[in-house]
Amino acid sequence: MNIRQLVIVFLMGLCLLGKGGELCATEKEDRNYHEFEIWHKLLEYDLSPDGEWGMWRIQYAMGIDSLHICHLRSGKEYKYASASMAVFAANSRWIAFSMPGNHDVSAGVAYQTCLLDLGSGTEKIFKGAESFSFTKDSHYLVLKGRAEKAMELNLYHLEKKFIKTIANINSYVLDPTHQYLAYLCRSAGSDESHLEIINLSDFCTIFPEIEQATYENLKWDTWGLTLVRVCADSIPAHRNRDIKVLRNIGGKLRHYSLSEDMKNNLPENMKVSEFYTPRWSADGKVLFFGLTSKAQVKSAGPKVAVDIWHWRDGEVQSRQKDRYYENRMKAFLCAWWPEEKRWKQVIDTTFSGVAAIAPNGDYVLAVDDKPYRPHYREAHRDWYLVHTVTGQRILLLENTILSLSFSREGKYVYYFKDKNWWAYHIARGKLINLTDQLPEELSDAYYDGPIDIAPSFGVAGWLTGDKEFWCYDEYDIWSIDPVTLKTKRLTQGREQGIVFRSMQRGNPTIDKEFLLRVKGRDGQTGVFRYDPKGQHQQLLYGPYSYSRLVKAGAKGGYLFAREDNITSSELFYTDKEFRVVRSVVSTQRQSDSLRFRKSELIHYRNSRGQELQGALYYPVNYQEGQQYPMIVHLYELLSHRLNVFTHPSARETYNMMNFVLQGYFVFQPDIRYEINHPGESAADCVIAAVQEVLKRGDIDSMRLGLLGHSWGAYQTAYIISQTPMFAAAVAGAPLTNMVSMYNSIYWENGRSNQEMFETGQARFRLPWWEIGEEYVKNSPIFQAQSIQTPLLMSFGTDDRAVDWRQGLELYITMRRLGKPCILLAYKGEGHTIGLLENMLDQTSRVMDYFNYYLKGERPKSWILEGKKYSLEN
Repeated sequence: MNIRQLVIVFLMGLCLLGKGGELCATEKEDRNYHEFEIWHKLLEYDLSPDGEWGMWRIQYAMGIDSLHICHLRSGKEYKYASASMAVFAANSRWIAFSMPGNHDVSAGVAYQTCLLDLGSGTEKIFKGAESFSFTKDSHYLVLKGRAEKAMELNLYHLEKKFIKTIANINSYVLDPTHQYLAYLCRSAGSDESHLEIINLSDFCTIFPEIEQATYENLKWDTWGLTLVRVCADSIPAHRNRDIKVLRNIGGKLRHYSLSEDMKNNLPENMKVSEFYTPRWSADGKVLFFGLTSKAQVKSAGPKVAVDIWHWRDGEVQSRQKDRYYENRMKAFLCAWWPEEKRWKQVIDTTFSGVAAIAPNGDYVLAVDDKPYRPHYREAHRDWYLVHTVTGQRILLLENTILSLSFSREGKYVYYFKDKNWWAYHIARGKLINLTDQLPEELSDAYYDGPIDIAPSFGVAGWLTGDKEFWCYDEYDIWSIDPVTLKTKRLTQGREQGIVFRSMQRGNPTIDKEFLLRVKGRDGQTGVFRYDPKGQHQQLLYGPYSYSRLVKAGAKGGYLFAREDNITSSELFYTDKEFRVVRSVVSTQRQSDSLRFRKSELIHYRNSRGQELQGALYYPVNYQEGQQYPMIVHLYELLSHRLNVFTHPSARETYNMMNFVLQGYFVFQPDIRYEINHPGESAADCVIAAVQEVLKRGDIDSMRLGLLGHSWGAYQTAYIISQTPMFAAAVAGAPLTNMVSMYNSIYWENGRSNQEMFETGQARFRLPWWEIGEEYVKNSPIFQAQSIQTPLLMSFGTDDRAVDWRQGLELYITMRRLGKPCILLAYKGEGHTIGLLENMLDQTSRVMDYFNYYLKGERPKSWILEGKKYSLEN
């Protein structure tokens, strides 16, 4: 089958129904869906540390993927079907990856690890290895497998090619330098184990004098080896934990035990929490752990299956149920100084929880929201700075919804308030307005959410030593010295219409490889290299979407992927200075029968004069002078996907490329909201956007379709009540009655929709009884008499986000009004349709619906007549 035939098969598949569905008014038949063969998916990719080898995975038709390992200069390549989890050794000589086994799957072992010598091409297969890793010195490949209930560890020496097996262990860990391996060796016929440590250079074994017991949470970091012993207790829920720390392994071993330092000071009915993972302060002096109350053991008795929903409940029953185990896992923070043989409970019941621990461990940020419960909107709380040693408490903010954080070194606590960044100098006890002297606005001028306080544009972080604080305005990065308050603009984005942001996660580390992510007003994106003198070097920039840059070692180059709306991901290799950029692999084949045109950014204004954008995608084989139908796809802000490639799929009903391939324009306009007027705002923006795009002349104003899912579906259902400009509309799981929806439960997490309405997408700032007119005016069901557009709705009957009865309400109303409305109800499905046959069915029905109303194609019988109920169905 050639490319043209594959295309035809795929396009036909989009118009057909899934398994057992009706294909036309008079006949039924089963049709198969085929993945579209022109485009493939680029999955993960990586570079060897020396930059000589590249690795990438590509997913082909029907979900089959392939691992490619290529020498980037010579082109020498290795390929493995369905392989994954590829990792290069630090010396770049080997690569290991997981691949399907060809041995006895019925025995429960269907995985294996392949080790490839990149120079010689020699392979070695390790059957039954479920995970693997190289040691930092590239001497060993560490392979973990299963042997009955225990674990088996194999250390394969890469040069000497021998294996040392350590059997019957519970867990293992390498030290940070990978010189030592510690493991818990399981005792025969028991859940208990003992600790052993081996030196990987000579396999000399160390046997620490730690009793045999049940252990968990084996960890090894810079400050030592930690493990947690489970203490014996006849009641499992009452079992205490003892934290043990080993230091100076390989020298004069030092052993510390929390239980010895606690002695008889552990509060009654309390225990060390099994849910809080111990963590060290940055200097390794303090180990933080949690205490929790012993669960009460209730006597057995008759059980009555009843929930009591009480009006004084801090949280509704459904939310209590959803968070039951989360609440049980909450612990009171404690600090342990092993070298000083003392511990202290830092947080007690006067606080609701701990938000952050200072890097040096001297302070914690604690919050108390109890005075403000129950929360019907944002969670208000008081913020305290608590000294871990003295217990001194300093109230920093009271009755606020703001969030506070520690600076990089913990010298400051900082937060955004009143359109400025503030820092509290802990040692001096002084509050500083860091950004009062900046000339530009730091609060997001485009924020249209329901919270009263507009958020900031964000922060890049703090430099080493807390010497500088970096934050963003709309376009640029600013540096502020917290001591002198001297400011400096680090980028010149405002003049160029380019937004500059740090690509680094966490606090910035300023070196030659500090990179900036950029985006222009025109939708172009790219990457710049930061220069302290302000001469930032443009590395990549254009009308594309760039995926992550992967860098080799200090002397190596980069791998990165690039795509746009009509070209799937292409992988490129470049030298360190980006002087030579060359394609490594393309995931798109050439087609003589299909021609695509790049997406276009449409600019428009709503009635409030706000400047907005929309992404317009051209139909396949577009010809000047012709008019085409158009699908308007809604959510909130979608124009940022202008240069993102969407793989066509018959499984995805709301897939933009599916409609492009069917000869539709697709338009994704941005929507800005006015508080308490969500539907009206959407109608205002979308109508203005469509009127603007119709000025082009190549879109038929009589053949417009409207499409959305969830919040986009709500807007779809509402907009057709405000304008007759759309010939057909499809809404997947729409909210239709804002009053009944407000008074319901979001079953995904058990929260009341009241909270979500007043703090989330709905953007109603007050309850319905205070602004009832707004709730009614913005509910599709109360505007149903004005609907002139045929509507198709689709729901899963087990939708835990938007109850499918929301669809029933509008369906029943439109049916009584005699207006064309069809409701597809997929039994047992959730907020998104998940079963393959149902996904295919939904996609094909939606396409049939639009093809009938927007293209005039012959209608399927279900569109004209529905489908009679029968047990066989």
